[in-house]
Amino acid sequence: MEPDGWLVVGIPTNFFASASPHVHRGPLLGAPADVRFTPVGFRWDYGDGTSATAETGGSSWAALNLPEFSETSTSHVFEQTGTLTIRLVVSYSAEYSFAGSEWRPVQGLLEVPASPITAIADRAGTVLVAESCSTDPGGPGC
Repeated sequence: MEPDGWLVVGIPTNFFASASPHVHRGPLLGAPADVRFTPVGFRWDYGDGTSATAETGGSSWAALNLPEFSETSTSHVFEQTGTLTIRLVVSYSAEYSFAGSEWRPVQGLLEVPASPITAIADRAGTVLVAESCSTDPGGPGC
């Protein structure tokens, strides 16, 4: 999450996760067998009674070429202060190939929980400064 471990009430917090397809190989009845798992969904539980789903894991602000606190397709705005536990479950579809055959789908999804994130939500005040934080990163409030 961005920012890491804390969030400002009323301002977007960016969540992102990476998951990629992977194949498990092994013998079955003396022939090679492969099972391919592909991420198809990301379900965020924000710890404040709300949740959201996305087809992708999102990206960091830097990767999206966005300034901090920008809204993204995977961001969330928290409304209350407190310590929150944010959870993510990644859903994978599966396919199998036996003895070199074409990939065949497996019915259903495999849901894999990620390690939860604990974050502190608080309010932030503003200060009047002569220059923006991008011009003077060491200035007050930057």
